Amino acid sequence: MRMGRQLACSTLKMARTALTLLFILEAWLSFAQRATTFTALSYNIENAFDTIHDEGKNDWEYCTGGERRWTTSRLFKKLRSISKVIASADEDRPVDVIGLCEVENENVMNCLTKASPLRHMGYKYVMTESEDERGIDVALLYSPFTFRLFAYESIRVNTEKRKTRDILHASGSLTNGDTLDIYVVHLPSKRGGASALRFSLHATEILASHIDSVASSRTKPNIILLGDFNADTNSPQIKRLTKERQLTAHTLHLKPGSYKYQGEWSTIDHILSYLSSLSHKETKALPLPFLIQPDETNRGIKPLRTFLGTAYAGGVSDHLPVMSVFEWK
Repeated sequence: MRMGRQLACSTLKMARTALTLLFILEAWLSFAQRATTFTALSYNIENAFDTIHDEGKNDWEYCTGGERRWTTSRLFKKLRSISKVIASADEDRPVDVIGLCEVENENVMNCLTKASPLRHMGYKYVMTESEDERGIDVALLYSPFTFRLFAYESIRVNTEKRKTRDILHASGSLTNGDTLDIYVVHLPSKRGGASALRFSLHATEILASHIDSVASSRTKPNIILLGDFNADTNSPQIKRLTKERQLTAHTLHLKPGSYKYQGEWSTIDHILSYLSSLSHKETKALPLPFLIQPDETNRGIKPLRTFLGTAYAGGVSDHLPVMSVFEWK
């Protein structure tokens, strides 16, 4: 009898959960059909690793027993905070597409979309599987109600001597039926001087060529670039993407910036676009209260990062998220 009651209660609880989820998804779909804006968010989430070794990758410092003492509980704390960022980014409705940098693997993305508070919001994802030595990749979270994915691919930008993150290209349709192409980018690091710059420009040229090819194949091109370019707004990488093309960088006057190094803010996380069906409304950094802390050395604020060196600091990322709002033409 007791087992029967327990089973009945369990079934009722599952039914209520399913109905709640269905209500949320139906409400989101209804809102999406009436929406006047489309939102895109770019966020480097600073080494979102699980605790399991990936074969062939140098991820030992984040494995169980590694020098960073990374744990499953710390990972899930980070994922809950990322969920909170996405839920808090737009006061009116959920963000439509989110480009994430520094994601280790599908295990992390499955945990984010299925085992964090984000599971109630219906997001889906695609990601790369690159040859990066540490095993970090980029991913795209998207609402299937406002961006209907029909294809995606990884764009490899390695050279014979150096390997880095692939660029993710995803194609889908907007609610009016027009195609939107999204690129999630994490260009090579600045470290290494002139050699590093050449490698970054090499990756930029491959990206630019791919964009040109896609744009020429669309009747009404809609293209959005999201990600960590490891290059500020005046860099040759950003200029090469905007000077000879109709791409617009929306982060030229971003305040306070997206990344703080040695007391100085800069913008290395960018959102660029070329749009036929949408027009740009605004772009802003999101210094949400739980993402920042006082900068006691240099004044002002700074991101509350996950690690300071190898010491756990308990924050989410050393970057701030950046969000653009677009309006339907």
